[in-house]
Amino acid sequence: MGLSFERIFDELYSNIEKLNVVDVHNHLNPVSLSIKSFEDVVFYHYIVTELATSGMPSRLLNDLKGLERLKAALPYMKFLRNTSTFWALKKILLDLYGLDISTINEDNVANFVKVLEERRGDEAWAKDIIRNYAHVKRSILTLSPIEDVPKYDSMLFTGSLRMDPVIPNLTKETIKYLEQAYDVEVNAPKDLEEVLSKMFKSFSTHIVSATVNVQPDDYFFKLHPSPEEVKPYLFELKNVGVIDAQGRQALSSYLFNHMLKLCGEYGLTVQLMLGVKRPVPGASPPDYAITVFNSQQLLDLALLFAKYPETNFDIFIADSLLNHPLTVFSKNYPNVFLTGYWWYSMYPEIIRSYLRVRLQMLPYNKLGGFFSDAYVADWVYGKAVLAKRQIAHVLTEMVAEKYIDKDLAYDIAEAILYENAKKVYRKI
Repeated sequence: MGLSFERIFDELYSNIEKLNVVDVHNHLNPVSLSIKSFEDVVFYHYIVTELATSGMPSRLLNDLKGLERLKAALPYMKFLRNTSTFWALKKILLDLYGLDISTINEDNVANFVKVLEERRGDEAWAKDIIRNYAHVKRSILTLSPIEDVPKYDSMLFTGSLRMDPVIPNLTKETIKYLEQAYDVEVNAPKDLEEVLSKMFKSFSTHIVSATVNVQPDDYFFKLHPSPEEVKPYLFELKNVGVIDAQGRQALSSYLFNHMLKLCGEYGLTVQLMLGVKRPVPGASPPDYAITVFNSQQLLDLALLFAKYPETNFDIFIADSLLNHPLTVFSKNYPNVFLTGYWWYSMYPEIIRSYLRVRLQMLPYNKLGGFFSDAYVADWVYGKAVLAKRQIAHVLTEMVAEKYIDKDLAYDIAEAILYENAKKVYRKI
């Protein structure tokens, strides 16, 4: 795009890379942010999936551990050098540890491991990565409704209640746990409501949102079953442990609608994750997942957004085919926001396409520019650098085209990385 583009990009990125960030979705353990092993960095699940699909045998990938596993991966890692995930891994190793992965070989691989292992269990270092390298000022942890709330630094962290174990994956074992945890014997739908009410009350001081992963073949959010319709399915699940797909959807719908009512009462944002079907037999481990687009689901979502106009919905998508339709939704529904690039969307070409469409169609206070989905601090940094570069790239294009000026570009970047999240998540 010429020297003009390069000059504008360098100027914008030098400022954007220092901007504060709200990480609205991650899987960090707040009491163990640091790596437990070098494998937490080098064998991040994105990398493992790429190694598996490049041909690395499962007996090597899954059975070997530590240094031997890395040695076995080297012949396959060369095929990953073009991927965006590998680029992010290179940035992590170079910027945080001074290691150049392009030089790794069997002779020096032990030194790579040694340098990383020296930071194992270093919680101060992990927090430094999050706060001063990735510039994260607020981070929304994923909290499970069937686990105790971990201790966390409330100046940095808050939480989102990930409802997957209950909606749409309620099991006989989960019902037993919920009965014990909330001192409610679950025999009727009203008992499920009581459990959810007690659950949200107990988590209310720890969360700013609730998260639901909606698979493409789920249709529970359009159903409105009565207690009488749900009761037989609940009885069968609790006593037998197995229900059919129709029963699963009915139970999920009943719980989902009560969850939405509670989100309204507590002022919580609803995070919806769309566009991934999992598990899928034969897909590369550990993901076993593909992206799927279900057009029928979109109309159902529109009705959902209309039914709860006072509740903010923040949408994460993994399938790029959803980007334009959901951007249209956000344009039409004041309570619908779009954030980040989930999973199979965390690649420069797709990130840029998301941003271009969203910035051309929406007021810029309707979108969020980042979440890490990371399990350790190191990958918060890797994902943040990747996302910020793409934001700078798209804004540079808009400035070079004289669509916006540099001052507005900075305003947009600051808003989508930090300011908008504070408004979308009202309790943050």
